Amino acid sequence: MNYLMAKTQGRGAADFLVISQEEDFYVVPTIDHSLEYMDDYKLQENEWFKLPDICEKPYCLDVLTNEFDATAHSNLPHDHYPKLGYLYVIQDDKVFFQKITRSKILQKRLISFNLNQEPTILNSEYVVVLNSEPDAYYNMADRTLYFRCLSDITNIFKGIDELFREATNQETQDFLNLDLVNAANDFGVDQVKTANRRRIKAAMEKYNGFSDEQKELLPEYIQEYCPNLAYDQNTKQYTVSTEDELTNLLNGINQRFYTTSIDGEKRLANSVTSIQ
Repeated sequence: MNYLMAKTQGRGAADFLVISQEEDFYVVPTIDHSLEYMDDYKLQENEWFKLPDICEKPYCLDVLTNEFDATAHSNLPHDHYPKLGYLYVIQDDKVFFQKITRSKILQKRLISFNLNQEPTILNSEYVVVLNSEPDAYYNMADRTLYFRCLSDITNIFKGIDELFREATNQETQDFLNLDLVNAANDFGVDQVKTANRRRIKAAMEKYNGFSDEQKELLPEYIQEYCPNLAYDQNTKQYTVSTEDELTNLLNGINQRFYTTSIDGEKRLANSVTSIQ
């Protein structure tokens, strides 16, 4: 038996049984093309992010670690429909998750067209659209959570947003205090926006992992792609006074610039993945 469950939100939040049936609620997505989560990587078609051993994380849900017992859950009360937080499905050895958004809630009159039946009017006060594909699913066989968009499941797995945490004010200031940075014209933490704060988090990890020899190669590499980014040979500092200049420096440290080998076109990579 497969079970469609609902997690309510607000006071008295709890898990309730919505429907049970023999038929599958979801077709299991193909996960042949899956890779561990990287906050700067943009998935291609049919690709999924994976998060192994989520049961060891603080944001793991009880339903992933405890044996499911349908008899322990009451049916969803009618007056709880407006309190839905998210849906999840227990199906074979997998748990599927779907967030609830306003776009998935219909409170209007609908026309039902069932094959070989007359059309009927549905006067429904509360209809939730069940997606053809889940926002995430957990495979008990390999103890791995699969998902496509982290922001879609942050309200389900509380705390999982640490995976794309942006640099804090202190971390941003630490970057601007690096020996290679000259923050000019009063450019400071308050001027650094979200996109660059995420780049800073990755750039600091990358820069701290460079050897002294690799750090020496940075100026030549960055100047090749960002000739307008001011660099002082004497102080070995880049002058940063705008968000655009900071973006160029961060993309340089993160080695996002490259030249195609055949036609020599210079490009900026929006997302990257390492080839082993």
